[in-house]
Amino acid sequence: MTRTISRAVVAVGGAGTKMAPITRVIPKEMLPVARTPILEHLVHELRAARISDVLFVISSRKSQIPAYFGSGAAYEMDFSYRVQDDGAGPGAPVLDAETWTQGQPIVLAFGDNLIRPAAVGAAPLRRLTIGGSAECSVLTQLFPADSVPPHETLLGAASPPSTSPGPYEVAFGRDLLEHAGARWVHVCAARWILGPFIFAALRDCPPRPNGELYLIDAVRYWISTGNELRAVPLLPTELRFNCDNWETYADAVATLRA
Repeated sequence: MTRTISRAVVAVGGAGTKMAPITRVIPKEMLPVARTPILEHLVHELRAARISDVLFVISSRKSQIPAYFGSGAAYEMDFSYRVQDDGAGPGAPVLDAETWTQGQPIVLAFGDNLIRPAAVGAAPLRRLTIGGSAECSVLTQLFPADSVPPHETLLGAASPPSTSPGPYEVAFGRDLLEHAGARWVHVCAARWILGPFIFAALRDCPPRPNGELYLIDAVRYWISTGNELRAVPLLPTELRFNCDNWETYADAVATLRA
């Protein structure tokens, strides 16, 4: 049965150290691309996917974000904010949102990732949210196995990019990490659908040695117990920019000129 997803958690707590010193003054998510903050592009993406309620998990140094977006009324949405300590890891914003989700499935989006949809067809996040009742789904991007950027989270083997205009997807089971010898691989594209299972899975997974809690560790644990992850790849005509470094940010600015 297809479920309606109306809530999103947006993780914007990272310190942005790769883009210092400017990120000591301006959150990386508020840097402009095509005259619009990166995070505002995401807000429009969420609204187009029919998300109405958004919880921004921010750090205490990012007061510019609630000051800019306010209650969400200007977007005909309802915005809330919660502070997360820096260094808690990408899984921490999810745990922080447990009560707020009210037991409903949610979109999880990372605020420094900008996605440009194709000119025609359903946008990537819309495809992710309407794709059925999967308990855990992720938008992915395909890379040649020997060209995956070091800051990306690799999921598993992929078929070569399709030239067909329609969406295509795959399910990962216990063989999630089996990508030895693959020519193409799926990497996470910073947009998830997560059911209530994720909170117990995160609590069952200890932090990494650096003290950070990783979402992917919890998902891998959940898969290892017999569950499946649904992956919805970006199409070749769709673009994604992981703006956590100056090189990718500059590429986004150059490509998405107003």
